[in-house]
Amino acid sequence: MGTPQEVKTKLLSRLKALRLPGFREGFEELARKAVEEDLSYEQYLLELTYRECDERSARKIERLLRDSRLPLEKTLGVFDQKRLSTKAARQVRSLLDGSFLDRRENVLAFGNSGAGKTHGNDRAKRTHLRGERSRKTDPP
Repeated sequence: MGTPQEVKTKLLSRLKALRLPGFREGFEELARKAVEEDLSYEQYLLELTYRECDERSARKIERLLRDSRLPLEKTLGVFDQKRLSTKAARQVRSLLDGSFLDRRENVLAFGNSGAGKTHGNDRAKRTHLRGERSRKTDPP
């Protein structure tokens, strides 16, 4: 096979060709951890796959946010919710919990110019693109 350095060089090359940056960046650290914690090969590979899936998910979210061209300055922190009526505030909270997505419902926003329709919708979109809903799932 060759010296440890040659093996590492070949492995890095193959991982790059397979487009596995999570493996490439974490295999050495996780290999040391696996030896220290006496993990099996399967457990080691599982940890690497979790890292790869997490990194891919994070990159996908960042790409979707960038492609969405949502204004960065429109966040819930700068949205003046005191201006909203009780009913409208309840509807904004409903948008942020994302339950309308599960029901596959459309969202229509009506109101006067400057009322915050776009601001609220942009924040809801950003929240859901980042996966900030209460639902948590393991990577496939």
